[in-house]
Amino acid sequence: MPEPSLADQMASLNSTLRVIEVRLALSRPPVEGLEEFRIILDDMRLRLWGLLGAIGGDYQDLQERFRIRRAIELCRGLSGDLKAGLVSGRQPGLDPLVAAALELRQSIDQARPHGQ
Repeated sequence: MPEPSLADQMASLNSTLRVIEVRLALSRPPVEGLEEFRIILDDMRLRLWGLLGAIGGDYQDLQERFRIRRAIELCRGLSGDLKAGLVSGRQPGLDPLVAAALELRQSIDQARPHGQ
């Protein structure tokens, strides 16, 4: 049997992470070991970036596009959750989030070449 392609492995990892997300969202109280899971996930992310960097190509461009795509996903997901009432509008972290979003907008405007 041939070895699974990188795309197949990534799809499998993505599927596994979705299952974990659902389990975490449904668990009350929060799942034990969540902090350890976060540490392992951060380590995996760093190792993946290292592997991608070793492969060659434009690693920085790849990382930048990934970070932007992930930020879009997070923003749209949170926006949808707020609209659906899944996240309370009374969360104390929302004011700093608004400030961070405004700062991000200014940074994007400054980083873009003039005329865009």
